[in-house]
Amino acid sequence: MPEFGTVAVYEEMAKLLNDDPVWAKTGKAITNSFVFDYGAPVSRSFFLNFDEGRVTQVKELPSAESEPADFVISGGSEVWRGVLGKTVNPTVALTRGQLKVKGKLTTLLKNMTAFQYVIDSMTKIPLT
Repeated sequence: MPEFGTVAVYEEMAKLLNDDPVWAKTGKAITNSFVFDYGAPVSRSFFLNFDEGRVTQVKELPSAESEPADFVISGGSEVWRGVLGKTVNPTVALTRGQLKVKGKLTTLLKNMTAFQYVIDSMTKIPLT
């Protein structure tokens, strides 16, 4: 069971998505890089690269700015814990400014079903 706020969560998510035939179709249009940035007390950033939906790279970064990415999604650790624990709706968190997104919002909106699938997949990972 991966520990919340560690790269192991994203490695597990990559395995889930890469082995998921539904995601293979749903995520086909996703060829983007992402940084998931956690505020204090976790204070960590994680990089993911998608190539036609397949997760091809997962790593922890020294900071959210240390590697260019198509999207940077940042928020407080407790907001991320709530999203992954299904107690915080990510769309509501975005509209309230609890999660912030940097990147082409038109791309995000156009592929919202796929991006929501990624978040839903992450909520299936049991965390310690």
